Amino acid sequence: RISNVGDDAALEGPWFLLIRHADVESDHGGGSNGSSSLGTPTLEIRLPPRYPFGEEGPEPILHNVMMKPQLKQQLLQELRDMYEVEMDVGILWGERCREELLSGEMSGVDEDENDSNNNDGRETPANTGSDNSEGISTFIPPTTRYHQPIRHFPTEVVNNKKYERTIIRTPPFHPPKSGPSETMIAHVCTVTCMEHVQWALAELLFNDKKVAKATHNMFAYRFTDNGSHVSDNDDDGEKGSGSKLAALLEMCHVDNVLVVVSRWYGGVLLGPARFKWIAGVARDGLVQGGYVDQGK
Repeated sequence: RISNVGDDAALEGPWFLLIRHADVESDHGGGSNGSSSLGTPTLEIRLPPRYPFGEEGPEPILHNVMMKPQLKQQLLQELRDMYEVEMDVGILWGERCREELLSGEMSGVDEDENDSNNNDGRETPANTGSDNSEGISTFIPPTTRYHQPIRHFPTEVVNNKKYERTIIRTPPFHPPKSGPSETMIAHVCTVTCMEHVQWALAELLFNDKKVAKATHNMFAYRFTDNGSHVSDNDDDGEKGSGSKLAALLEMCHVDNVLVVVSRWYGGVLLGPARFKWIAGVARDGLVQGGYVDQGK
């Protein structure tokens, strides 16, 4: 639900989006409509002077929310990072905030609490590559809701330029009949050893904020090292997706390649059709990278 302030401020804003749980809104029994003691959680969208003609993006501000300050700032930064020119931020930002409301992170949390005193395992900031005494860089997913594993990478590989890869990224794909923020992107690169795979995965998780916060980053790879064929895949919490990507690589007869598909869940269950879209996005990446001919 969006409204602007002032009859002559249609292009200037600000705009306000009430963040409510759809199930709660449909309850006609006199419920709270998703409101807390502070009032209804609201996303304010402040528009830059030349919007929508310039490249400067809107500024998100959250009102009437009880949320840990660090998580709140992370969410606001995520919204800013999501912005693209000509994007309908009202729908995408509102849906993303609603996900947080449903998860419980946007309500019932005292803003004065210290994160370290209330870590229940549900939500932690994404680890950006801290090294431990054993020379391991560890990536911790920002949430455990989607069953993504913690990943460890050898620091000597992550920081070694000789293992660097050129990663090709496909344009964002929005599956039909999906939620407004549902997005899939494929990342593809050439690999000829395990160190290449480790470097590429670490590069995506540690240095791309959007990928680090994806719901799933499923992947598969195949390469030949000293005459030995090496292949593997990983679901990253999206059960069955890794094997689908591995089957695609085998079917396309491609070698020496890593394909990663990042998925940002949009709130609508896609069912088995999601595997078709995941494989389709991965194939687009292989075509874009020149690993597969467009007509095959």
